[in-house]
Amino acid sequence: MSSQPTPEPRPPAYRSNDPDPYETGGSQAGFQLPKWVWNSMFACYAVFFLGIAAATGRDTAAIFAIVISFLYVLMFFGTAGLLNAQKGREHGSPLDRHNGLLETWTGPMDRRSVVAQILAVPIGFAFLGVTFFLIRAASGF
Repeated sequence: MSSQPTPEPRPPAYRSNDPDPYETGGSQAGFQLPKWVWNSMFACYAVFFLGIAAATGRDTAAIFAIVISFLYVLMFFGTAGLLNAQKGREHGSPLDRHNGLLETWTGPMDRRSVVAQILAVPIGFAFLGVTFFLIRAASGF
């Protein structure tokens, strides 16, 4: 019997999205999320606000609260859009590559993990908005 230790498993191969993290000109790494993820988040919040507005937007106080909440969401997406526009051109998302991995503080993540973490809350909000609308529709508007 050989008493040689088993070799350590190698980490998965991935390509960094930004070859030079200290690059100050040209392309930047940016948010590193595909555009469809941002569009999905925005669509989920739109479904939520439409469902909530249709289900509860009957009086001034409810409409006021919905508008304020919607403005916060617009500030979130608007700030991200402004920061992205200020920075200039960026590399494509590593998640758009075949078997691409997104480098995070806790290690590389695959597309499924990133999407699950980023879209879990927006999908939950969309589900909540649709549920409120269906309950209100079932009880009569």
